[in-house]
Amino acid sequence: MQIMLDCRARAGVSISAMQQSRFQIALVVAGLVVTILLVWYAVSSYRSALPIAQTLQRGTALSLGQAIEGVASRDPSFATLAAFKTPDLAFFALVDRQGTIRFHSNPDLIGEQVEDQRYRPVFDQSGPVEHRVRLGTGEEVYELHLPLHLPSETLALRLALHSWQANQIIRRARTGFVLLLILTTAAWSLGLLSLRLVRRDAQRREALVRNEQLARLGELGAVLAHEVRTPLAGIKGFAQLLAERAAGDQRSRQCTDAILRETVRLEALVNDLLLYARPDGPPPGTVPIDTAVEEAWGLLGAEAMRLGVVFERTGERGLKVACSADRLGQLLRNLFTNAVQAMPQGGRLRVATTLQDNEVVMTVADNGAGFAQELLPRVFEPFVTTKASGGGLGLAVCRRIAEGCGGTIVAENGPDGGAQITVRLPQATVKEQV
Repeated sequence: MQIMLDCRARAGVSISAMQQSRFQIALVVAGLVVTILLVWYAVSSYRSALPIAQTLQRGTALSLGQAIEGVASRDPSFATLAAFKTPDLAFFALVDRQGTIRFHSNPDLIGEQVEDQRYRPVFDQSGPVEHRVRLGTGEEVYELHLPLHLPSETLALRLALHSWQANQIIRRARTGFVLLLILTTAAWSLGLLSLRLVRRDAQRREALVRNEQLARLGELGAVLAHEVRTPLAGIKGFAQLLAERAAGDQRSRQCTDAILRETVRLEALVNDLLLYARPDGPPPGTVPIDTAVEEAWGLLGAEAMRLGVVFERTGERGLKVACSADRLGQLLRNLFTNAVQAMPQGGRLRVATTLQDNEVVMTVADNGAGFAQELLPRVFEPFVTTKASGGGLGLAVCRRIAEGCGGTIVAENGPDGGAQITVRLPQATVKEQV
């Protein structure tokens, strides 16, 4: 009963972790959407700042041009224009078709010839022409050329406005854009850090639950060792004795065979439970992979031949791993047993070994039904099985052995169907091999 409660608690923790993972993914997606919208808004605002500033300057220049045209129309001598000044105005000038300056806010330039030709389109287009130019003082100003219509002639009005207002608008937009990027980056950094801390906390709690489960299994294993194995051995012995005496009775023989078969299954379950709950395994040694694979398959050869399962061995040979021979043999027997039982109508069991980054990578694949997709994240948990007569400890023991040897184990469905188990174990060093 306690084991069932532990399993339900373990399943509850796994479901909660899955829900938390989905919530985190949804949170990240929502954060990405909000970030994209904010960046789009900031970029749009920044890109629209320059047209807005230019429109503001153009409007100011047109207003000043109308005012200057009114003053010039009333005073053809342009004497009153000398008093026309505004804070936005850097300078203004009146230029005729020959390029002679008829008036300039700087009186020293009146009568001089204009060296550039920027005013010329005013007479050709009869419309305003705008530029951004840099003065001799180094200041960049907004320049607008307008046709100024007088009763006797048409002149080109050159207006140069200070750009401090426009620059202020652009600076504010740029500052807002940079500030938004900084805040967004800071928010993402804090969010990712929080998610990492939450994930670490979830892993820590899962590890605590697993350690607590191991402790309870250890206690139960000790009880089983004393209270179950002894009477189980007695039942097995009496069943074998009855099988010998009932050799001529077919009905009795079937009953005794069933007792023996179920006794052996219970004995294997108790052994798996004790092996899984054992805190420390035997000291590691050096095991040739080829020998371990051949011995493990040899124990299942008869059963595999009966079911029509063909064994196929590929990959590198002569590899050795740093692990206990008994533990590695148990791991291979569990994997091979699961593969054979997954192919009751026959099939092919493939074992491939390679060497990658000082690790021996062994892949055990079959062409059975494979793992159910919803069970894949939990196949290495104890008591998780789809077999009607299975105890659900085989793969859990395999993970216990692999991790105890300093390696890892991963379960997945093969690309062509069937289950595929990948075991990574540390390669035996030269010193260990000697």
